Amino acid sequence: MIEIEALRKSYRKARGLDGFSLHLESNELVGLVGPNGAGKTTLIKILATLLPADSGSVRVSGHDVSADPVAVRASLGYLPDVAGIYQDMRIGEFLEFFADAFRLKEPQRTAAIERALERAGLADRRKDFVEHLSLGWKQRLLLSKILLHEPKLLLLDEPATGLDPLARIRLREQLKRLHSEGVAILISSHILTDLEDICTRIVFIADGKNVLERQTDARAVGLPSPTVTCVLEFEGSAEMLDRTIANFPGARVLEKRGGFLHIELSGSPQQGSVFLGRLLAAGISVLHFDARGPGLEERYRRAFGERTP
Repeated sequence: MIEIEALRKSYRKARGLDGFSLHLESNELVGLVGPNGAGKTTLIKILATLLPADSGSVRVSGHDVSADPVAVRASLGYLPDVAGIYQDMRIGEFLEFFADAFRLKEPQRTAAIERALERAGLADRRKDFVEHLSLGWKQRLLLSKILLHEPKLLLLDEPATGLDPLARIRLREQLKRLHSEGVAILISSHILTDLEDICTRIVFIADGKNVLERQTDARAVGLPSPTVTCVLEFEGSAEMLDRTIANFPGARVLEKRGGFLHIELSGSPQQGSVFLGRLLAAGISVLHFDARGPGLEERYRRAFGERTP
């Protein structure tokens, strides 16, 4: 869906992108995370054919963004960080205007407008003026607008900025639903908890380059050591369970209540699988087991240290 190799873009003496690479498949919802000035907006604008790259390879839906920008635009929906909106139009007129801009013909045009109104939850308000909508409702309208031509890829640049908590929840639910319907999404955001809730993968960027999480030098830079948290329900000997935990390096019990156990393990997420194997080998009957790696905030600290998101 997106293929980027060694992408570079400069603004006079400033470097916007410096060899950034990314592959995004059609079944992914990918979060783009990095400090201010990392190159997120520059990247999304190049993908949307609004900025030319200096060098590198960029393909969207199989089309080269510089050689075939018209085909690229037809395949995606783009929502910028500051989206223009015509306040003096009625909601229905606003969608009709953009349906014409997308060159939709009947009967597709009318069906697309009705679908957009339903998606935004504005079917009963089509005659209201756009200026009377709250910020959250305007964002829902804008998202529905970029879906008029049924793109299979969305580029979203800080879509939750300024939204209240309820509007952010609704936006997350809409993005989850679109992803479940087969729409690939690349979303840039500073709201890490939102990305953690919806994304299938997180990509880190800083100074226009790919950034990897620092796993091995966490103690040296004063960051938390990598951990994995496990929750399990078990049947059988609590004594055997205690012995297994005591013999497992880096294991720390956070909570133990009847047949429920909450435990933290030092190391990579793979430690969860190793720990489960030890439990089963000890003859402990495990009814439920869930192991999770570090949260996105901790991963951000590993990648960027003290930088501000």
